[in-house]
Amino acid sequence: MTESPELKWKSFEGETTHVVLLLDGLEDPHNLGSILRTAWLSGVTAILTPEDRAVGLTATVCKIASGGAEHVPVDTHANLASAIQQLKDLGFWIYGLSEKGARKPWEFELPKKIAWVVGNEGSGMRVPTERACDELVRLPQVPTGSSYNASIAAAMALAETCRQLKQPE
Repeated sequence: MTESPELKWKSFEGETTHVVLLLDGLEDPHNLGSILRTAWLSGVTAILTPEDRAVGLTATVCKIASGGAEHVPVDTHANLASAIQQLKDLGFWIYGLSEKGARKPWEFELPKKIAWVVGNEGSGMRVPTERACDELVRLPQVPTGSSYNASIAAAMALAETCRQLKQPE
């Protein structure tokens, strides 16, 4: 199994552009692997996950990531809401992907320091995580009572982020 690089929180200081993903309780190793690969190719600085009730960097995750696990730091936290506060203190805006959101990602200007929150495959974000977000943002879909797969939702948000921030080139 591959080890992900170490996250250097000090790199978040200053005005540099950073994109972070917060994965709140993803349980499917295929989703985490796909997200890791997309994150790598989209220039994501780091992925933050909770310690409990979430898949870790397993052999399956690393295989699905096809290189992403070797390039994107995955930082695990006992309390994701505390990690969100750390990011806010460093100038990040936190956007949770949720059907409750009023705006779509392309309806506003994304900040240079952005963190997208993707919730659990079945239940979405935990309440403390949702409350810690600066705003909930929705992805368009037909009204079905269902939602996008977590890895697809992350990819959609990252595609718009790359478009607006023009990174990576």
